[in-house]
Amino acid sequence: SVIDAQVRPMLMMDGGNMEILDIKDSSDGHIDVYIRYLGACSGCASGATGTLYAIESVLQENLDSSIRVFPI
Repeated sequence: SVIDAQVRPMLMMDGGNMEILDIKDSSDGHIDVYIRYLGACSGCASGATGTLYAIESVLQENLDSSIRVFPI
């Protein structure tokens, strides 16, 4: 629900979207979320930097500070 309420609208304003491919507990205590960018986000250079940081920050602030987000 956090993604639908806070992340998707941000991505959709620029013609993009995302999907969650997998969520795994890592051996070092983190929660790793693997995503795929869709639409305009799939080819955008910001997907690996600013946008990724924004998604990770929203999830950390609203769910768990140990979340890490990895684009695939």
